Amino acid sequence: MRTEQIAAVLLAAGTSSRFGEDDKLIADLNGKPVIAHTLEAVASLAFGELVAVTRPIADAPDIHRRLERRGYSILVNDRPEEGLASSIVRAVLHVMPIKRCRGILICLGDMPFVPQSHYNRICLAAEDVRSVVASTDDFSSSPPAFIGRKHFPELLTLRGDQGARALLSRGVQVEAMGSSLIDIDTPEDLAGN
Repeated sequence: MRTEQIAAVLLAAGTSSRFGEDDKLIADLNGKPVIAHTLEAVASLAFGELVAVTRPIADAPDIHRRLERRGYSILVNDRPEEGLASSIVRAVLHVMPIKRCRGILICLGDMPFVPQSHYNRICLAAEDVRSVVASTDDFSSSPPAFIGRKHFPELLTLRGDQGARALLSRGVQVEAMGSSLIDIDTPEDLAGN
């Protein structure tokens, strides 16, 4: 599917609880904040919509500025403790009225190593509004993932921190190269890269 028919949804509302006192998304990685790597790779493709779900601006002013500069529509999740699902629901409610968007590409702000080429491969593997395409490391299904519009009602029922894992496991799997699906949860994850 062409990226112009897809809304890229960047999820960045987590509390970074396992990272300690600091916000993992603005921690330095090769001279840039962790989230900058993800939002730049996503914004470099011609998506029909760029949507980010993040914490309130008072909690993440630097992230809000970066997202605005890149042209993201910013949705605030003021209840991140409700888990990843609460961010997905907010994004789906935002995208549903945009009829030209045939699905969403879910991207995580704490996955800075996913190359633009992988996001593109996920989109190309999506055939229509019924498609579900997930990334895999040969062990499990994960974001980045495309979920077609037909599945939006199911996404609206999600609860907790499992996100759309069950739906992704039933989809087409696109293998990611190397360690690109690593997400940053702890300072040790950052130090190892």
